[in-house]
Amino acid sequence: MILFATWVLIQGANAQLGVFNHMTVGANVGTTGIGADVAMPITRFFDIEAGFSIMPHFKYNTDVHTNVSLDDINALLPPQQQIKINDIPIQGKLKMVNGKIMINFMPFAVNSFHITVGAYFGGRDVIEVYNREDGQLRTISEVNQILKDFDVPEIGLKVGDYLLTPDANGNVKATLKTKSFKPYVGIGFGRGVVKTKPIGFKVDLGVMFWGSPEVIDQNGIILTKQDWEGKDGGTFKTISRIKVYPVLNFRLCGKIF
Repeated sequence: MILFATWVLIQGANAQLGVFNHMTVGANVGTTGIGADVAMPITRFFDIEAGFSIMPHFKYNTDVHTNVSLDDINALLPPQQQIKINDIPIQGKLKMVNGKIMINFMPFAVNSFHITVGAYFGGRDVIEVYNREDGQLRTISEVNQILKDFDVPEIGLKVGDYLLTPDANGNVKATLKTKSFKPYVGIGFGRGVVKTKPIGFKVDLGVMFWGSPEVIDQNGIILTKQDWEGKDGGTFKTISRIKVYPVLNFRLCGKIF
């Protein structure tokens, strides 16, 4: 009886303070991918959102070049071992997966402007690049073995600010990774919790602080950043240079209670 009375008092207090007395479920789409979350009020001016986001595995194709002149390399080799390729096609794939916890602060009762702080967490992988056909770079791998007898650099592929060297099977792969815990700050319009209407809309604009990205090759080695003064790498090159990731998300939500 005492426990029941205590529970009733807590529920009454929560109702007056606006703590966890409503729940909203939302679906999101934006620069972090697609996702879902739930939100509840924690006071009259604050609410909390928790959920996840997944970037669909969009793929893109680009051509890259070697770090040395193949004409100079071929001059050292017999005709049957010379490298015949110039533009080397590779493929990139986005891989972002994150959980999130956000606190929305709504300072004005008359509109839905809000300030948001929180964090994304979990997945470190952002983007992966690799050769499109298995064993596609086997010739370069074989030539690199020969070049050990010459005073010339090993042949690699320029991908952004990084050099990828094929393994013995003629394959390359590089994964761009960030911190697993990524603080977030932003502003927006719309409420995380719908209280009077059945559905609501919310837009957020902010930045995710993911630190200096690391690039790890197919052997698990962290690659050293270099300036190749080229355009090779496309999206990979751009993302590997930023420490904060711009976030623009749109959220459609519905009231549960």
